[in-house]
Amino acid sequence: MNIKTQLLKTLGISWLAFLITGLLISWLFAIPSVTLLIDRSYCPTAEWQQVAQSYTEIYQQYQQRRLQVKSVILFSSLGEDKLSIPPKPEAIKQLQTYGQSQLQKQLQLQKIYPQARVLQCAK
Repeated sequence: MNIKTQLLKTLGISWLAFLITGLLISWLFAIPSVTLLIDRSYCPTAEWQQVAQSYTEIYQQYQQRRLQVKSVILFSSLGEDKLSIPPKPEAIKQLQTYGQSQLQKQLQLQKIYPQARVLQCAK
């Protein structure tokens, strides 16, 4: 066998092994991802602060790259907003709650986003 052929074969196998190793590492140590559904229907300020605290904890995991937040969906009986970039916790704390709780809307969103985490006031 020619030395050039031997060298190219060795390089090809090395790159393939490197690629496979990288894929295995990214698969085994994948960061979990989540979509957040935040029920924005009316609730007292003290209860909303608990929702904001839960969001803050999730946001800190996102900042530490222990969790990937795909999107944040704010919903109530009056509509929904989909945010692709997670807002800072201060923005969530300052949100006004409005409208009535809509279990049907929540179930519809949970069907669309089956791995979603729901943040809402205690009802």
